[in-house]
Amino acid sequence: MGAQSRLAAVREVIAELLSPTRCASCERPGALICDDCLRSMVRIDPAHACLRCGAPFGDMLCTECRGAASDLDRCLAAVVFDGPPARIVRAYKDAGERRLAERIAEIMLRAALEAERAAPERYGGMTSAADAVTFVPVTASAYRRRGFDHMESVAGAFAAMSGVSLLDALIKHGSADQRAFSREERLEWSRGAYEVVEPVRGARLVLLDDVITTGATMNAAAHALKEAGAERVDGLAFARVWG
Repeated sequence: MGAQSRLAAVREVIAELLSPTRCASCERPGALICDDCLRSMVRIDPAHACLRCGAPFGDMLCTECRGAASDLDRCLAAVVFDGPPARIVRAYKDAGERRLAERIAEIMLRAALEAERAAPERYGGMTSAADAVTFVPVTASAYRRRGFDHMESVAGAFAAMSGVSLLDALIKHGSADQRAFSREERLEWSRGAYEVVEPVRGARLVLLDDVITTGATMNAAAHALKEAGAERVDGLAFARVWG
């Protein structure tokens, strides 16, 4: 171990002594996400999820997606956005607990691999046959406010864990916070919000985002990728708002 590595290790020990790691959901000391909070997450069954927006309990397509156009070939979310997942996302994005990027990526990758194994007719090759991992980026104003792009960090960890190349393919225009928007407002605002800045022609992509509310944001990003020539775009999110 070099001098810099030893110094970093000492700093980490000191930081842990001064401010022990606590669960991002329940604040129990010891781990970023404790075992109890992990177990209490409502995991979405890939055999019974909407293929277009990741909603649970949709064996084919949910009622909102049926008949609607989509540029996502498939879509999957790991867990329902409630309880621990909701608190974890807030701790990561708004409270700046950047160490959560790896844990979120780990949960997403596990969900994708489980979907390939448990429902191959629906999600076969989603990650294992992908050419690259990309992500839904934040706006410039959100980057300035938070100091980082939360999905860039998750995507980097996801790529390292999965062995799939990372492609920073998109930039996002505009500055609106869509969390308070209705489904129709999200669809309208998202049109033309994304620009592809890396070659994607013929690529099979996994598009990552943290939370799916209506699917409009991820579908708009997928639309831009398809317009630029991507062969396939599969959406994968950490959590899906439901109920």
